[in-house]
Amino acid sequence: MNAATAAWLERRRIALLVAVTLLALVVRLWGVRWGAPSRIDLHPDEIDYILANAQKVSLHHLDPGFLNYPAFMMYLIHFTAVALRRLGWLSEVWQMHVVGRTWSALFGAATVPAVYLLARELGARAPGALLAALWTMLLPYHVNESHVAVTDTLMTFWVVLTLVGAVRLLQRDRARDWAFTGAALGLATGSKYTAALAVAAILIAALLNGQPFSRKARGLAVAGAAALVACFVVTPYTFIRFPDFLAAMAYESRHTAGHHFGFSLPAAGPQYHRYLYQILAAWPFSFGIGLYFSVVAGTLWTALSLDRRRVVVLGFALLFFGVTGSWNLTPLRYYLPLLVLGALFAGLWQEAWLEAQAPAKRAIAAAAILVAFVYTGVFTWQTTRRYSHETRVEASLWLEKYKPDAAILLFGWSRYLAQPQPGSRIRVDQGSEGDLDDPAKIAAYDLVQVTSLVYGRYTRHGNVEEIARYARLGKPESGLRLVKRFEADYLNKRFYMMLDPMFEGYFISPTLEFYAPTNRAGS
Repeated sequence: MNAATAAWLERRRIALLVAVTLLALVVRLWGVRWGAPSRIDLHPDEIDYILANAQKVSLHHLDPGFLNYPAFMMYLIHFTAVALRRLGWLSEVWQMHVVGRTWSALFGAATVPAVYLLARELGARAPGALLAALWTMLLPYHVNESHVAVTDTLMTFWVVLTLVGAVRLLQRDRARDWAFTGAALGLATGSKYTAALAVAAILIAALLNGQPFSRKARGLAVAGAAALVACFVVTPYTFIRFPDFLAAMAYESRHTAGHHFGFSLPAAGPQYHRYLYQILAAWPFSFGIGLYFSVVAGTLWTALSLDRRRVVVLGFALLFFGVTGSWNLTPLRYYLPLLVLGALFAGLWQEAWLEAQAPAKRAIAAAAILVAFVYTGVFTWQTTRRYSHETRVEASLWLEKYKPDAAILLFGWSRYLAQPQPGSRIRVDQGSEGDLDDPAKIAAYDLVQVTSLVYGRYTRHGNVEEIARYARLGKPESGLRLVKRFEADYLNKRFYMMLDPMFEGYFISPTLEFYAPTNRAGS
């Protein structure tokens, strides 16, 4: 191949990577204003932990007063909002949510070329690296999480760069290489503390790089110093208030080990056990089943095709899985770095088998790529469009037209339900499940509203009494008739709900049902 042909091929690869990255950004910005301006409370972690504390900081007061999460994302949101406010482009609090979500989308899209770089560092040729980038672009739960102003997408980007740097350390021993890798680790940890586990990749690289002990020690010292400086810059009060930080981490340790109704282990089913839940429920949904099989094959292939570079990445992955998989609390976002690595391994395996001599391997790889592309494309489109058609927002608008002076009894946390529009005459009261057995109380209301984010929890944990109570709704003996149902469907939804009923509406567009009492006058 002459130089001109090589240059043309390289330009084409870069153009393809840029195109995939831009598509990743478009998909992640689609519906980024979900819930705004009236329902900015739809995601608990976003409003309670990130946005609430982002509004507390300023140039003169950098302490967010909350150390359970690092300050990096809070600073990004606050100081971007300050700049936009001075330009006259931001004036309302709800717009800060959009700013934070946009940062998540940007770092989510930037993870695509970062995965491409990591694939090349692991020995993939351009096709395999582009496949890894493609799967990251389409990765359903990564796309979903890029719509939320929390810490995991930001952290995952820096973790991938840390792994890029760590793999490079096997061949490069310059101080700037160690500094780059350490800084990436520091920024990852400053995004979310769990990312500190990526230090394992640096330690493994130091162990395997073949350098004398003195040079290993020097390199680790440079990386450690760079990590501390970078982390301090983006979350200084983690260090300044170190005893308070330790107390916050003790609380988080108890939090992840505790029981959280609907989101923790164990529950009613064989899949609800540590490590099994991630493999048999969380990840089939997070990848979509079409990509999941390629991820399983790619992970096994990578583990059976070990070299020093892959040991660095797999060492981190095993440690990260070992720690996060041991927790009782199981939010899907906890596993985001592992999801991205799964997409990477799928691309590596597919490239290797596409280039294999055995026709059967080539056919299997081609079929796997086709299935993953078609299924994941549809699955990601359908799960992402829920942001543009949030059921809680659409139900709220419907209520104002259907019965603008209604009295409604709510079952569940207000954030999980449709709420009246600002200035509405609709009155809402909070009920408890026992009220469903009280016809006299029910008859005092025009409507009863229930949400899958509540009754799905009872199903998950096998609460027979409450499952039966909700199952009676709409039947003659319940004294209620179904008036309206809001549901956001997606590909194979019933299958994923068998893995975990909470996947019905995992913080996005839960199913809402409105019932009217049959014994109320005029009903």
